[in-house]
Amino acid sequence: MSKTTKIGIGVVVLAVIGIVVGILLTRPKGDFTMPATLNLAVPISKTGTLEITLTPPQGQSLPKGDITFSVKGTPPTGVKISFNPSKLTLKGDEKSAKAIIVAEVGTAAKTGKYTLTVVASGAGKTKESTLTLTVQEAPDYSLEVSPATVTVRQGATATVTVNVKRNETMKDPVDIVVEGAPAGMKVKVDPAKVPADKASATLRIEVPATLEAKDYTLTIRGKAPGIADKTASLKVTVQSVDFSLKAEPSVVTIQPGASVAVTISIIRTNLAEAVTFVAKDVPAGISVTFTPPSTTGNETKVTISAAADAAPGSYKFTVEGTAAGKTKTVTISVNVGG
Repeated sequence: MSKTTKIGIGVVVLAVIGIVVGILLTRPKGDFTMPATLNLAVPISKTGTLEITLTPPQGQSLPKGDITFSVKGTPPTGVKISFNPSKLTLKGDEKSAKAIIVAEVGTAAKTGKYTLTVVASGAGKTKESTLTLTVQEAPDYSLEVSPATVTVRQGATATVTVNVKRNETMKDPVDIVVEGAPAGMKVKVDPAKVPADKASATLRIEVPATLEAKDYTLTIRGKAPGIADKTASLKVTVQSVDFSLKAEPSVVTIQPGASVAVTISIIRTNLAEAVTFVAKDVPAGISVTFTPPSTTGNETKVTISAAADAAPGSYKFTVEGTAAGKTKTVTISVNVGG
């Protein structure tokens, strides 16, 4: 090989080495960016999270090594800021990586907007983002019963509405329970757990016919996680339901084969239901019919008929009226052939 050839080969080798070195020196190195601004809103007594995404510039990968997160500046009173994870270990070939900001807002915190700086450092790089932390009012709610006073007759039912009034940060369901109902009174809550997207429950109050007529105060209690119980009062006035019967006339005289009419008057006290009538202890030879046999009105007619062969004499029978779980009677005297 000639000296000239050797020189030529050496020049080529050196050129190739130069090219390789140039490529290595000019190859883009790993880098990363993160959002310029971050926004996180957290209510007092709650914990909020926000995802941070690291991305490389176009055409590059994330740098190899550890990226650690921290906060520049002092968080407001009652607020603790941390990261999960606090350190990312990168292999250098990733196209993105994520960490989570965790903001714990205690009861000592004050509402308002606070500005902090999130710092990501590593692989010879340091990047910053502006975090706007909004501390919101603590979740809370109140209960309102509508109507707050309800009147229910003995043996009847009534419904009221329990409104759950949440503030903007209250997102949890509320359990509704009723306390103080007297024995025999049934109170059904629907739904017993008011979901976050609903604002009311219905109370169905069932009053037995035997419950003493007077005022009762029920306590409606709301229970939600992390919030003191809320209460509202409901006054239930139980009205007496009663009636009495009066026969006019209460003594009749009838000839065998004839009929006579008696009016049964109904004296009602808060009674809306129909009164149903039957005759009891009717003597032989006497028949009794009611027109009508059941009525929501204030009277019924009793037709008393004596058979043609009815034995003369003085008799009695009882008219029995039933309504709302109560039974009342009145006696009618019948003189046959008198």
